[in-house]
Amino acid sequence: MMNYEKPVVLANEDIAEGVYAASGAGGDCYTVSAYITQTPETGNETYCIHMDAVHSAAHHSTQQVVDLSFNQSVDFQWCNAANCSCSGSGSSKLTLTFSYHANFTENHGLGDVYVKSGDGLAVTGVVCTSCNRVCEQHDGLN
Repeated sequence: MMNYEKPVVLANEDIAEGVYAASGAGGDCYTVSAYITQTPETGNETYCIHMDAVHSAAHHSTQQVVDLSFNQSVDFQWCNAANCSCSGSGSSKLTLTFSYHANFTENHGLGDVYVKSGDGLAVTGVVCTSCNRVCEQHDGLN
């Protein structure tokens, strides 16, 4: 049997595309990671931030809220997740709400978030702040 090892995050001030992973109090059953996969270039003005999550709990869930923080203000453009909404555009923190069904233990590709911002954008934090612990399909398992 394998032992759980908490993710370790190392800071590197020389790059903007670092990886950030964390879990939060309201979504303590989720570990979320986010990293920049694309920077602006000729013909494309957006940064692309890829997000993944691992759900590890004794319950199912149908909604997750994730705070994604940056070193500077961003303007939210879009998210390619099917059920994603966003608030906080124009600030350095976006709050994203996802509607994924999560089993007890499951890996999620939360998708890509596209933002506009100045040069040198970096992800400074990502945390699941809420997991609703609700699943109408599996009452009694929550």
